[in-house]
Amino acid sequence: MAQASRIMEILQEMIHIDSETNTPKERQIEQYLQKFFADMDVISGLIHVPNDRCERSVVYGLVLGKSRRTVIFMNHHDVVDIEVYGNLRDQAFDPEELKKALSHKDMGEDVRRDLESGEWLFGRGSCDMKGGAAAQLAVFEDYAKHPGEASLLYLSLPDEETYSAGMRTAITLLNELRNSYRLTYDILIDSEPNRKVKDEIISFTGTVGKIQPVVFVQGKPVHIGLYDTGINPVGVLSQLIANTEGNKELTDSCEGEQTPPPAWVYLRDRKERYDVTLPQRVAAALNLLTYQKTPDDVMYVLLEETRRAVHDLSQNMGRDFHMDVLSADELMQQAMAYPGFDVFYQAAKQASFVALQEGKSTYVEETIRLLEQILDFTGITTPMAVVAFAPPYYPAADSMAAQNSEFTGLLEKLSAMEAIRFNRYFNGVSDCSYCCVNPNFNEKMIEKNLLLWGKAYPFDLNSLKKLQIPFMLLGPWGKDLHERTERVNIESVSKKLPAVLDAILSYVGEIDS
Repeated sequence: MAQASRIMEILQEMIHIDSETNTPKERQIEQYLQKFFADMDVISGLIHVPNDRCERSVVYGLVLGKSRRTVIFMNHHDVVDIEVYGNLRDQAFDPEELKKALSHKDMGEDVRRDLESGEWLFGRGSCDMKGGAAAQLAVFEDYAKHPGEASLLYLSLPDEETYSAGMRTAITLLNELRNSYRLTYDILIDSEPNRKVKDEIISFTGTVGKIQPVVFVQGKPVHIGLYDTGINPVGVLSQLIANTEGNKELTDSCEGEQTPPPAWVYLRDRKERYDVTLPQRVAAALNLLTYQKTPDDVMYVLLEETRRAVHDLSQNMGRDFHMDVLSADELMQQAMAYPGFDVFYQAAKQASFVALQEGKSTYVEETIRLLEQILDFTGITTPMAVVAFAPPYYPAADSMAAQNSEFTGLLEKLSAMEAIRFNRYFNGVSDCSYCCVNPNFNEKMIEKNLLLWGKAYPFDLNSLKKLQIPFMLLGPWGKDLHERTERVNIESVSKKLPAVLDAILSYVGEIDS
């Protein structure tokens, strides 16, 4: 078993490396990992994220055991930014200095108690998720010296905190490694931090899906003095938001678990300057989480809710008005009839790709821009509401759906070993979404309505369907991830977690024995 002191040594080294997400800084820890593996007798390498403005990579190491039954240790090496640290930003990546600085700050009782106990390590990434990554790396190092029956793959990903470009890239790598070395992927462990409830560590065997609908509304702009002859798109969209924001009827559920309710996360009118004219266009984006609802279900609900918003607003105003409500795909079908649209649209998508590459825009903003440009090109000025999808897209994934007896046996073994409770779904979105999507999943609704699908947002769903890797989100006990008091429990990361990881390796190695 990996020594606790070695785990803490690796963890300190990793925390000291600034690897803020969506920046070239992520490459610093990728270089650290490359050197780590280069000094060992293992198979290792990296795969570059395609068309990535930060030039980041997925890094891997592979120990071949006596069998090709394989355990995957997966983690992400990026961390969120350090703005929340304020005047302590210079100490954010130095646990010892940060601890000293925090001791002079006015902290809550829980933080103060943990600071004084000596049982916690503070610092950006200590909890999310360099703690879990360091424990995995130390166990990998130890296992490489004396390989057992099972094979072990270590996979470290960039960009988890933003758009999961690392994991979407890793889909191809995982399929290639499996084919090249005839591996079977028996279990994947994503050692994200866990929380503790009544002395039980809460782990997960599934992860929530995320889809981001964009609703774009075009009204009828008139002088405000002629209000009754126009249609204010702000009113339509506001009515939609009022009807749906936080609406628990739009959540998803499974065996007593429920997704967080929908939340609107972006709202802009498209006027460049003020005047006394009703806006012509307005757009908003919705964060919607799913367990079992498909993109088809989501599109149906959003179209129906938008139609209801148009009806409710007309009732409130005391007058009827007409507004078409359609999907992005339906709008595209109309636009395709216009001469030259294909050439125009490819140029527009390329411009979006360049803007995203240069960091000048976002997926939501470029989705809205494309909708605007389609309407401008076609000259369609009739009032309408269009529902599209914007990246990122995370399918829901559920390891229990396959009813794998070996997997459930492992859960029983771990529960008997440690006080671990396995819940069905993690509601925080994770890279595990790309491990075992339903093989019968029909991607057509996504492909047709996510306008940036392709070069700007590459996603190999066919390769994803081939993976079918059962997984669990099981890591060290941590607190306050993304906050300046982020910390990981030292015993949990240096003793408890490595013991569990060793037990998983032993279990998989014994399956055929």
